[in-house]
Amino acid sequence: MMVPMMLLIVVIELASVRIPFGVFFGNLSSQTEVVMSKFRMNYVLIAMFTIMFLSCTKSSQDFQGQGGLLPTNYVIINDNGFSPASLTIAVGSSITFVNSTIEEHSIVSDDSSTIITNVIMPNTSFYYKKDTVGTFSYHCGNHPTARGTIILRP
Repeated sequence: MMVPMMLLIVVIELASVRIPFGVFFGNLSSQTEVVMSKFRMNYVLIAMFTIMFLSCTKSSQDFQGQGGLLPTNYVIINDNGFSPASLTIAVGSSITFVNSTIEEHSIVSDDSSTIITNVIMPNTSFYYKKDTVGTFSYHCGNHPTARGTIILRP
């Protein structure tokens, strides 16, 4: 962060120095010098924004998404059931149930305690994470024939 700030200061200082362009290009009119001065200012502004953009970086080590370092797994709720119907994942992984239909749905585990959702409205999702090894089956509360299974492995 310190180096880009120093470069920005140098660019600003260089922009404030007025160099008569007649020195380089012979005898130019003052109107030409004004145009060339505005032209130079555009380059200075572009350089400043480039430096500011390049100095705005974030290390990927600082970021930790939901579910720790494990990615989320998607289960799509469609008109025919769940896709995928069976999902095997590592313990601690997250699952996002996405309702892609125009109807309301809910997810209920067969034991009625592992997972119970409120209504999942159309085009919305439900996030779920479980940290214990095991297998559990679930179904849609509104459509009991729509069934799925989640297998959590160490």
